[in-house]
Amino acid sequence: MRSGQRVSKKNMTTGPIIGVATSPVKQLTTIQVGSLWSGKRFYIAALLFLNLFINFMHRINLSIAAPAIARDFGWDAGKMGLLFSSYQWTYCLFLLLWGWMSDRIGTRLVNGLSVTIWSTAGMLTGVATSFGSMLATRLALGGAEAASFPTSGKVVRQWFPARERGLATAIFNAGTFAGPAFSAPLVAWLLLKEGWRVSFMITGAVGYVWVLLWLKIFRPPAECSWLPESERNYILAETDSQTKTANPPKDALLRLMGRKTMWGLFLTQGCCAYTMLLFLFWLPSYLVQSRHMSLVKASWFTSVPYVFAVVLGLLIGKLSDSVLTREEIKQGKRRTLLIVFILLSGVVLLTNMVANEYLLLLLISISLACISGALSLNIALTNDLVWNPEIVGLAISFLMLGGNIFGSLVPIATGYIVKWTGSFDLAFYLAGFLLFVAALVCFTMTRKPMSFDETAA
Repeated sequence: MRSGQRVSKKNMTTGPIIGVATSPVKQLTTIQVGSLWSGKRFYIAALLFLNLFINFMHRINLSIAAPAIARDFGWDAGKMGLLFSSYQWTYCLFLLLWGWMSDRIGTRLVNGLSVTIWSTAGMLTGVATSFGSMLATRLALGGAEAASFPTSGKVVRQWFPARERGLATAIFNAGTFAGPAFSAPLVAWLLLKEGWRVSFMITGAVGYVWVLLWLKIFRPPAECSWLPESERNYILAETDSQTKTANPPKDALLRLMGRKTMWGLFLTQGCCAYTMLLFLFWLPSYLVQSRHMSLVKASWFTSVPYVFAVVLGLLIGKLSDSVLTREEIKQGKRRTLLIVFILLSGVVLLTNMVANEYLLLLLISISLACISGALSLNIALTNDLVWNPEIVGLAISFLMLGGNIFGSLVPIATGYIVKWTGSFDLAFYLAGFLLFVAALVCFTMTRKPMSFDETAA
């Protein structure tokens, strides 16, 4: 903590109170700083939420439109699976580059560039006339949207104290569930009203508005003119955003890859993301094909679990901040709650055993909500365990690479499971198995922080 600043007891209604030295004898005055919800830093959390909201709105668009696109072009489930998966190919390819760039040139420019590219790609999907042209737009979309998680994790490290990190991460990750929740019915309505091409053009255009807001509002906390001085002092005192080595270590990626902890986080993310992306890519098709719902009903049954996931995900993030001390957070104790919610999301295994569609809706909602909390906690845990703030963007890029390598298998594996067996049952069993693997990996491999000194393991 900086000289001349200290944190005093927390006021439960107005948030943390800090003392600031105002004279040579360090006479202290108290300054009240709002909580994350009431402080100005909430604007940053809201922008991150909207980034992921729009990101995942673009992803769910293809899922909702898939039956209509397949019918128009005469493509089978295997070919649609390849189209879904192509997004993941470039997403994985560009993740580390975006993370490296966020550490080197900053998140402001990286987000402005990436969102502009992905918005253009989203709109161009609406004018695709062949498999090749649609494949090209999906590749561009995936490559550009890969920036969102590394930059969001980096911004959380800059703007939010460790005891707010779980909630701040849950807020931006909530966008990944709120996007599908609110856009699924909208996209279905647009598709029925105007056709799938118009739906892609409209959703693609939304990103340009976000870019304008981001470039106008965002700066690092030390340079942010609209941030009250008391809140700026609090953020700078309680974060390591001002800690600066000369440059991020040139061998940062090799250092990260040399740690069992990093691989544990990587594999946990991969196994959890598999289940989340199974729902994202295939839930509408599953409800239409296996449960014989209309497209409109399927869109609402897709939306409800995502709304549930948004609410519970935020509560889980806040819980992980509330029950842990700053030192416990630094030592990675957030993993306990992470394991609990990974295991709870395993109720996905029961979906094959129920016939009642509303019981099915409940099971999917529980599973998706718990996986929402687990993914947020794993990102926050990575931020906790990587002690050097200069390599956080790269670390979270590597983490997300795990999620998306596994995720790239979801569309193809599920598409061919359905093609060969005529059922989604095996796809859900595979997802449940991977969740238990994730819990075991997290318990055994993520037990040591990464400080990169001589004695750290």
